[in-house]
Amino acid sequence: MHHHIRITLTALTLTLLTAAFSHVEAQTGNSQCPMVEIHAERLPDMNMPRSGHAMFVCGDEVVVVGGHTTGFTLTKTAEVYSDGKWETLPTVYVHDNPVAIRLKSGKILVAGGHEKDLGIGQTFPAEIYDPLTHTFEGFGCLDKKRAIANAVELDNGEVVISGNWYAEDAIELFDGKKTFSFLKHVSQQRSAPYILQTAKDDAIIFSAQDTCGHVFSHVQSTRI
Repeated sequence: MHHHIRITLTALTLTLLTAAFSHVEAQTGNSQCPMVEIHAERLPDMNMPRSGHAMFVCGDEVVVVGGHTTGFTLTKTAEVYSDGKWETLPTVYVHDNPVAIRLKSGKILVAGGHEKDLGIGQTFPAEIYDPLTHTFEGFGCLDKKRAIANAVELDNGEVVISGNWYAEDAIELFDGKKTFSFLKHVSQQRSAPYILQTAKDDAIIFSAQDTCGHVFSHVQSTRI
């Protein structure tokens, strides 16, 4: 079975973008390019300043998980924005720069991250956030402890995970239920990789930097 990645977006200040209904069409040669006017609305500040977190939109809610706060100290919390305000929720484990992905089921998988303050070390623990119940469930461990890694979900529900920070990289699979398992070694040690699905049971992995943040002179990709 062939298997290869996810981009995590983080921000200290969250803004909500809404598109206007009017469209302006620009003529380029024989093709038309629709343009949409964008308006930014400033939301209330989160309850805690944070960075290194994972952020997702679940229906009409915004979910922010983990990260670190002032002094580069870890936080064992998440926040959910709904009805004009932020609500703080407890997570089971700390997750600073974790693997995080919104699954096709609508739930969010969060795993790994830094073990200590100041971005030191990596961790194993994994948990699932259910937006219907607004709860986190801790259920297991990554095959390899990781931080600054990424993931992509394949058509069969398996999740491909790769990337690491100041530790060995490899590719592993989450079965979509409870189990993480080693899949294969990588051709190039990477941090913050992009993982893109290329077929229903395959993906490709690449990054611009190694696990210590050094920029590659040339980039090699890995297929799963």
